[in-house]
Amino acid sequence: MTNQEPVSLKKKAKKAQEKVVATEAASPLVALLEGSGFRVQAENESTLSFPFEGGTYYLSVPSEGEDYYHVIFPNFWELADEEAFVKALVACDAVNREVKAVKLHTLEDDVWAGVEAFHESPEVFVRGLPRVLGFIQEAVRAFRDVMLAEVEEA
Repeated sequence: MTNQEPVSLKKKAKKAQEKVVATEAASPLVALLEGSGFRVQAENESTLSFPFEGGTYYLSVPSEGEDYYHVIFPNFWELADEEAFVKALVACDAVNREVKAVKLHTLEDDVWAGVEAFHESPEVFVRGLPRVLGFIQEAVRAFRDVMLAEVEEA
């Protein structure tokens, strides 16, 4: 048992160190997000997370000099079986045609929403983030409406 404790502590220390590295690499973006009221957490070297209206959103941290941003809301709808998967594909297609900027897609047994965009600076990205989050929430509501309409019709 004593042999396991140091290994466990080493893993925890390594994970904490990774979060510090991620925060340092993304510090200007983290500072802007926190300055806008978001509680940001580094998940790894290239991903930040933050809670927003009951969900956890993830943001890919652009490398220095890049202007590509990807906000993801994962696992908002679980797919229990093959029938649910097929219905979700139809619902994703319907929503992707109607809702601006958001892409819905399946990943394994869940449905995810995301917005990918290019912004000239972190400041411009953070200034538009509330709008992006609103688009994601609109897409999730639309998806749920389509899925629940399918259930009500059956």
